[in-house]
Amino acid sequence: MHKTYWLFLIIALLSACKSGYQEEQLHGSWKGVSVTEEGTPLAVDPGLIQLEFMPGNYYTYKSTLEYQEAGTYHVEANYLYTKDTLNQASTEKAVELLQVTDDSLLIRTIEEE
Repeated sequence: MHKTYWLFLIIALLSACKSGYQEEQLHGSWKGVSVTEEGTPLAVDPGLIQLEFMPGNYYTYKSTLEYQEAGTYHVEANYLYTKDTLNQASTEKAVELLQVTDDSLLIRTIEEE
């Protein structure tokens, strides 16, 4: 009886400690307000950057210089993975989710080596 209780308690604690974000937290339309590189603001209009996440794991993205992509996404822990299906040569990309609240989405791009 005690072994079952401890196993249940350990599973409950591990579930409570689970880190990361859920895909549903991203649903909606997001508009850029700031773009920085190593803490320095870049000379781009952040308002041109638009990102929308929809149920069914579909996203659209618009940026400066009329760049667009759309496709599928998924979240694992603190990382958002996107797969553009508009551009033929696209590969899966990842960004780190630093903060997701009802009105803020803070991400950090991951340098490709």
